[in-house]
Amino acid sequence: MAKRLRDEDDIDPELHENAPPLTRPRFDGPARTASSLTRILSWNVETPVPFLQLPATQARSATTAEVTAGSNPGLLRDLLHRHDYPDFVCLQEVRARHTDKQWIAALRLAANYGAHDLGPKYTFYHSLNRAARGQRHFGVVTYVKEPHAVVTAREVDWDAEGRVLILEMESGWALVNVYALNGSEYMWRDPLGRSSPKTRNERKREFNRLLMEECRAMQRRGLRLVLIGDFNISLTKQDCYPRLRTEYPHGLARQEFREQFIPRLNVVDIFRELHPNKKAYSWFAKGKPQGKDCARVDYALLESGLREKAVDIVYLEGHV
Repeated sequence: MAKRLRDEDDIDPELHENAPPLTRPRFDGPARTASSLTRILSWNVETPVPFLQLPATQARSATTAEVTAGSNPGLLRDLLHRHDYPDFVCLQEVRARHTDKQWIAALRLAANYGAHDLGPKYTFYHSLNRAARGQRHFGVVTYVKEPHAVVTAREVDWDAEGRVLILEMESGWALVNVYALNGSEYMWRDPLGRSSPKTRNERKREFNRLLMEECRAMQRRGLRLVLIGDFNISLTKQDCYPRLRTEYPHGLARQEFREQFIPRLNVVDIFRELHPNKKAYSWFAKGKPQGKDCARVDYALLESGLREKAVDIVYLEGHV
């Protein structure tokens, strides 16, 4: 998912008056620092390469014209420091495989780089792509400030791409870090060959159904849900510019998500609950002037019973 930094040369001075702010928001959890709050920061990094300290051979292969491996190793730690060390930090699209031992070691280090700053050290959990070959797409990581609160950290057996990571907490709730599929008519193939080939649009809807079933099973065990990350679905016209894609199959995936996934899990889009009229976007189309094509596809879904416990949610604008 393309999420590029603001480029002043790309700004169109004749953007429609209803166009979004010319910034690139990111999602952060409740912004207050009261010790009683649980604060969550979520970020689709697109690639973690700039803050990964990789061996020379891997660094060379990971470096592209746009991204240099290890160019800013303190980037993630600095982000945590600026936001007063959130309790949980959820990253999506970390682009690693389970067999990438050096990549995994670099991810583990990234949140604690230069930890002589007297800030807390984070424990690292991950769900990564199990494909034996091909590109390192997908993968989610959750860093935890107080790991003793986590009873279970697990993946799901119906996903081999590293798109779901579940942390079950001692206090009776579960944090689900999600990087859902972006639908298209290109073919999707199971990395482990257990499922028959299908289009990415078909797998996207299947993924959402399987995630819903996984979450309902946790609810039957008494766990309250917080789902957070990149869902690759804009929920309403208000969450897109210039338009909401309503044509098949995008409209069908959204309809199922809104009419089945959300009500059956009894979850709410907490941003819209707290800010019903506010514009915010988390994805900006690559190759287009900033603000010409954007959407809010990253969000947090909270079980309705947790609604009153939510203090705030904001999308961080501009540079991280």
